[in-house]
Amino acid sequence: MPRSHGTRRKARSILTKDNVVRGISYLLHDYKVGDKVIIEVDPREHDTTPHRRFHGRIGVVKEVRKRTLKVSVMFGSKEKIIQPRLNHIKPLASPGSPK
Repeated sequence: MPRSHGTRRKARSILTKDNVVRGISYLLHDYKVGDKVIIEVDPREHDTTPHRRFHGRIGVVKEVRKRTLKVSVMFGSKEKIIQPRLNHIKPLASPGSPK
C-alpha cells in the first residue's frame, strides 16, 4: 500500500504534547528586528504550523507583522524565510538577560 507524503508525516513525537498548559503570554512579548527566536511547533493549531523540519531551530527576526513574524533560519548553507504565527515561536533567552 502506498504511503502518504504529507507535511505531518513522521511528526507524531513533535506534534503531540501531553498536558500542555499555555496562557496568552506569548502574545505579550514584543519582538524586534534582529531578535533571536526558537521555533517550537504548537500542536494545538494545525493551519499555521511550520514544517516539522524547522522545529527546534533558532532563527533571526527579519520583519514584525501584526500576527506573524518573518524569521530567517539557516538550513544547511541556505537561508530559509518562514512566517510562523506567534504561538509557534518563543524568544531565545541569552545568558546575561533576565527570563
